[in-house]
Parts: sequence; structure tokens; C-alpha cells
Amino acid sequence: MNFKFPFIFILFLPLSGSTQLPKTDLYMAEFKNLSSVPKILNIKYLNDFNPNGYNNQPRFISYDELYLTVGLDTNRFTDIYSLNLKNNNFFRFTATDKISEFSASPSLQSGKVSCVRIEPDGKDQSLWSYPEDRSGAGNRVLPALNNIGYYSWINEDTVALFLVGSPHQLVLADIKSGKKELISENIGRCLKYDNDGNLYFVHKIKPDLWQLKAFHISDKAISVVCQMPTGREDYDLLINGTIITGDGSKLKSIDPIKSKEWTEIADFSSAGILNINRLTVVRDRIVFVNNK
Repeated sequence: MNFKFPFIFILFLPLSGSTQLPKTDLYMAEFKNLSSVPKILNIKYLNDFNPNGYNNQPRFISYDELYLTVGLDTNRFTDIYSLNLKNNNFFRFTATDKISEFSASPSLQSGKVSCVRIEPDGKDQSLWSYPEDRSGAGNRVLPALNNIGYYSWINEDTVALFLVGSPHQLVLADIKSGKKELISENIGRCLKYDNDGNLYFVHKIKPDLWQLKAFHISDKAISVVCQMPTGREDYDLLINGTIITGDGSKLKSIDPIKSKEWTEIADFSSAGILNINRLTVVRDRIVFVNNK
């Protein structure tokens, strides 16, 4: 299995601008041999620039740079920031009036950055594309859809969408024609696409049975990858097929080809980190959110 950018690590349902945002912190854990015999080397706190606000939905865009969703005041709206891990410099990418952006990702369309927006009415959740160089106001993708929670690009014309509803749905959408194809229902928020043509998602079968599944784009077959730890729906993929997730104070991994059991690779309870979720991985680095 080959790792492919862009993936998205899409997280709890976006909140309207008028909703109280939770206080969250970001950390980076660095490992030795993360894909084989992991050994934790260090952990670093990342949001000195916003210690009492909302810091969420991290997404590696290079080894040393992240996109983040940031709310400087938990009663206000969110914007997309970039954070340089070498020098700790941050940059505010969006500054839209009475609009919240979430889940930023480089688009497969050259020079574009995509995200989910909460529109000014506080209800519509739309997919937007912005020029990476900030040369324009961007445009709404799939304007007929107003219930987009999360997404993952498959190619420059096709995007996998988490549609908010009862139940939540996983669909593939063509951004040119607007046509949708239903893949599954009762899904989790995290969608990932790999270089072998597999779209990963969590199927919430019942409260105590959440399975990570793969939808094979070429033949449209769905296979079970593994069972997630109870109540956990955020994960990321390593280049060798190992899967990483958070479970309370712990980071865990599984190689579904070799094992059916998750293995603990780090425990941060002594540092007061007790609620790990929403994580992104590149090489030997894991950036994750801790809900306070």
C-alpha cells in the first residue's frame, strides 16, 4: 500500500459560527521506527499562539508544515491557518467575515486549497476551493449540496463526501456533473484515500462495533480492514499499510495483514493528555488533537 497526498483527516461535525467551540490542544509526537517497532522520542506542544482556543483538524502538507482549523475565541468563527514546524511560525490563510472554514487540504486541482465552510446562515455546509496564492475569493464546489461534513479527493474531478443526515452517508460526487453515487451509510467522519485506489471509512454498525472498511474504487467492492477500538473513528495510514489511531491517552497501531489486535505505541496520561483524537501522520511524526 502506498501513501498518497492528499488525504484528509476529517474530524467531528463542523460547528456553526454561533456555537461554542471546545478548547483543544495540538501535540506532535516523534518516533523512531514508527512503521515497524515504534519508540517514542519526544512530544511537543504546538499551539502556543492560541493556548485557550480551538485548535483542530491538523493536516500535514509537507514534513514541516501543517494546515489547521483555528478559533482564537471559542465563541467566534474559525479560519484556516498554516503552521511551520521548523520555526513555529503560523500564517492565517483565510479571514472570512461571519464564515467558518474547516478541514483544509491541498486539492488535486493544481494551485488550489479546499475546505468545508459554514455559510453565513450558520446552517449550510459547503465545499469550497481557494487559490493557494490567495489571489481570489475562491468558488463553491458542488453548489447544490449544503450538508457536506467531510471529504477526501479521489482525483481532480471526483471527491468522496461525508454527507450530514439521518443517517450520515458516504457518497462519491463528480464535481463537473454534480452526480452522486451512494457507497455506504452510518459512517464515521474520517475518510482516507490511498495510492492503491482504496477509500477508507469507518462503518458504525452498532454502538460497540465500528469497523474500518475499504471501498475499492475500481471494482466497487467493500472489504473489512479491522475493528476500531470502542468509540474511535479517527485514524491515519502509514506507507506500509499500518494504521494509527488514538484511544484516550494512548496512541495505538495495527498492521491488519499481520494482526487483528491494536498495539499501544505511546501513553501520554502522565502529561495530562487524556482524550486523543483527529490525527495526521507523515513518516515518523504524528500530530494529534487533545480535547481538554
